Amino acid sequence: MLELILGPAGSGKSHAVWQALLRRAQAGRRSVLLVPEQFTSSTEGTLYAVLGDTLSAYVDSYSFTSLAETLLRRYGGAAVPTLSEAGRAVLVRRVLDALPDKIVYYGRQRQSPAFCEKAAQTIEELKSAGIRPEQLAAYAQGPGADTEKLGELALIYATYEALLKTTALDPGDRVEMAAGLLQPAFFAGQAVFLDEFDTFNASKRAMLAALLPVADVTVTLCCTGLDGPDDGCSLFSGARRVAAMLRRMAGEAGVKSHVTTLRGDMRHAQAPALAELTLLLQEPGYTPEPLPDGPEPAIVYSCADTRQDEAKAVAAAVKAKARAGMPYSRMAVVCREAGTYLPALRYEFRLQGIPFFCDEPTTPENTAPARAVAAALEVLRSGLGTRGMMALLKSGLVDLPEREQCALENYAYTWSLHAEDWRAPFTRSPAGYAGPMTPQDAEELALAEHARAFLAERAQRFLGRARGAAVPELTRQIYLFLQALGAERCIEALAAELRARGEHPAADEAVREWNTVTALLNELVQLLDADAVPDAREYGELFTLLLRTTDMGHIPQSLDSVLFTTAGRMRLPEVDACFVLGLAEGEFPQLPGDIGLLTHADRDAMIAQGADLPDCFENRVIREQVCFYKALTAPRRFLWLSWPGGAQAALPMSAALGPVMELLRPPAARRS
Repeated sequence: MLELILGPAGSGKSHAVWQALLRRAQAGRRSVLLVPEQFTSSTEGTLYAVLGDTLSAYVDSYSFTSLAETLLRRYGGAAVPTLSEAGRAVLVRRVLDALPDKIVYYGRQRQSPAFCEKAAQTIEELKSAGIRPEQLAAYAQGPGADTEKLGELALIYATYEALLKTTALDPGDRVEMAAGLLQPAFFAGQAVFLDEFDTFNASKRAMLAALLPVADVTVTLCCTGLDGPDDGCSLFSGARRVAAMLRRMAGEAGVKSHVTTLRGDMRHAQAPALAELTLLLQEPGYTPEPLPDGPEPAIVYSCADTRQDEAKAVAAAVKAKARAGMPYSRMAVVCREAGTYLPALRYEFRLQGIPFFCDEPTTPENTAPARAVAAALEVLRSGLGTRGMMALLKSGLVDLPEREQCALENYAYTWSLHAEDWRAPFTRSPAGYAGPMTPQDAEELALAEHARAFLAERAQRFLGRARGAAVPELTRQIYLFLQALGAERCIEALAAELRARGEHPAADEAVREWNTVTALLNELVQLLDADAVPDAREYGELFTLLLRTTDMGHIPQSLDSVLFTTAGRMRLPEVDACFVLGLAEGEFPQLPGDIGLLTHADRDAMIAQGADLPDCFENRVIREQVCFYKALTAPRRFLWLSWPGGAQAALPMSAALGPVMELLRPPAARRS
């Protein structure tokens, strides 16, 4: 049985799922809950809050990825290594190096890390759409297609797939592989619930096709029903297409389907203005009811002079709400692009003493372990030069007393040391040519010499073993070099110091950074040819590419923090107040640009030949509309709307916000 639960934002779709899970658990029946990858942590918390300690044991919560891993452990295949999202870009670089004479269209860009990232994004998009290399090659020959460009992408894609077979499984392929191994007994007596999904790519569709014949499946989708405008670009067009696809899959599997449509607005029951706003966003022709004036308006707007002024006004408003008794954890700040507002918000929130958590993706590129690896590669590239030795020292992962490190740094810059100077004991005065060496100078010289001997001895041993080594041995020597310098001891000491000060999340983060970077070193060995002998520059470029495309995420420093998120990543808990920033024309909703290496024209040419591309222009326009809709309908009690439209920035208000301002006429925010 396929059950579709349809309803607009705030109508209680997730609530219906949780109640169904609760009823089944109370009856002693097991269930499976599937949510998107980024929601798994918050879902676990909700699971325990709603079902409690005992009943939550009757529900297994998964993402598609973790469900696939569970199936592979049960039925075989878990030991097959899987390529990470970051690993795709490195493997693409390896593909491009293997095709030097055949890459003509992209000949100039092929060595660029940015190109490798975009090519990896394109391969991910093609895999998500279920397009194989041979299909892409066929599309390249079709009418209206850029034959040279798509043909070259097909070659890169085919070589990537061939190389993948000898390296690891692509993450999407792993889900598809698990779907093929699924046995009915795994879901015997269980019901499967899918919540918060907007769409399903090819690998997820394969898993759903395997699920439908063996379990009762319930899926929630954000739309007002199956019937609606047929222009293909309305707010709920995407969800309706997904619903039609699921019903078609159920029919092909011989499974009945049932649709439940929720009409109410549970979220805004205590906020009539927000309920009217929700109806207006759902139905552009809707005429809102006139709202009575109240002491505390539910919707306000702010037209600031600059983005910094926007952030300052939001910080003051958040502080005012907190003074009135609203917990910080019940407030959220939303914008379209994190980088546009994050520095300003961090600064203003710090001034106001507001705890602040941002869920934007972060890479380990600028962490201390990553800097230490880069310094080791600089030593390998240039030998015992001051640049590499000082980079090691400044990484913070050399186990030397601070006074010795300072003495060495001062000596190195006083005498402009060369490689031969690093090999021999230091004998000159740390004071330079200032006169005879004083007792204090002699003491500083002894400290600098001890530090030099510590660094130089280990660096020379590293150089002797790493030069000319193949990838596995080179990586091993880098790790052993860092260990010899005392990097792991430094991490442990830092973590212990932070825990002693009560900063446990920061201590955990320091350890996690070390583990992440060392795990990436291991992944690089798996991705590269074991017999290859790269130079330090090439190895460093590949490792940097891996660092830049790895998302570490964040650990919240406090449970009672204001959440800052972007509309594209947003899945807010129940929040009372939401501050939506950057509602300027072209910024939010965002004008769809190119993703990866495919242009909108490329996608249109492929769609005309039958391709089902999730990132076509129409779908991205709809996704932007949905992002705007979900951001404005997220809060239960209070909504703040702002954009930098004042005299300095002078950005026009988003056209999507026009009907809200014209028909609801929210008041301007008062200065706090």
